[in-house]
Amino acid sequence: MRKAPTYEQHRIHTRQLFSGPRLSTIVNMGRKTVLTKDVLTDTVTRVSGEYTSEEEAIQAARTYIDREVKDLPD
Repeated sequence: MRKAPTYEQHRIHTRQLFSGPRLSTIVNMGRKTVLTKDVLTDTVTRVSGEYTSEEEAIQAARTYIDREVKDLPD
């Protein structure tokens, strides 16, 4: 199993659906939060959409991080 790529303190996981397309999941590694079921929603963000390749899914995740997550307060 290969390691998920890291971008701007976020780990990007891609999952292939049974039907073929891929989804991306972003895990924020920079936020110092105890992982409980109550904070899971803030820690893990799914990138909307389905993508035809892993590269396309990773690029969508990077774009999401650039547009949405960088503007959040620390």
